[in-house]
Amino acid sequence: MSDAVTRRKRFYKAAEVAPVAGDGAAPDPATPAGAGWTVLLDGRGLRTPAKAPLVVPGRALARLIADEWAAQETHIAPETMPATKLANVVIDRVVPHRAQIAAELAGYIGTDLVCYRADNPKELAALQARHWDPLVDWARTRYDIHLVTTTGLLAVDQPPATVERLTRAIEAADPWRLAVLHGAVTTAGSVVIGLALAEAGIDAATAYDAAFADEHFQIARWGEDAEQAERLALLRRDLDDLARIRDALNAG
Repeated sequence: MSDAVTRRKRFYKAAEVAPVAGDGAAPDPATPAGAGWTVLLDGRGLRTPAKAPLVVPGRALARLIADEWAAQETHIAPETMPATKLANVVIDRVVPHRAQIAAELAGYIGTDLVCYRADNPKELAALQARHWDPLVDWARTRYDIHLVTTTGLLAVDQPPATVERLTRAIEAADPWRLAVLHGAVTTAGSVVIGLALAEAGIDAATAYDAAFADEHFQIARWGEDAEQAERLALLRRDLDDLARIRDALNAG
């Protein structure tokens, strides 16, 4: 059965944005009453899979979501709608489980990609240093922390102050930025890369190059198969999407 048959047909003509009235009826703590925007399909407001009103904190993000709906053709392809997906996740899942999600991300601190280095081959060690040292420096300046790096196989303990300050940075993120951060950290395998992307300290291309430096080193040596190329392209697209959503959130 084709995707066109299994997917829902486009059922609307126009996708527009509209402010949410300040009537105290905001759907969740992520979007205070009177400070939100929604997306209208032929005048009817979008709802999440859990049937909550889809209300986002700023016009720019609402516009990004509306553009995704407007770009659909005869059938709706959810995989082409990352901003819509993130909004649904925030409202239905992040808001009620914010503490658990923050704790999950804090668990990456002890195994952060940028702290575990190769000593051989020397070319790989140099590549890692080129991509990761600027991120370690950014984190040190941004959070006043020291990150312990190692070339050994065993896990290293980060200083308690480092763990505490990075954990506080994660916990301080509002639900929308926490969702962006979650996507970046889990894609990159690094709290440092995730925070740098979420806080606009780096762009998506820099995040991608840092997160997959080891893999690209191996590709340069041994070549790349089609499956690997497709997977990396999807991961790069995911980081690009997260950066666009971040920029929309920052634009208000």
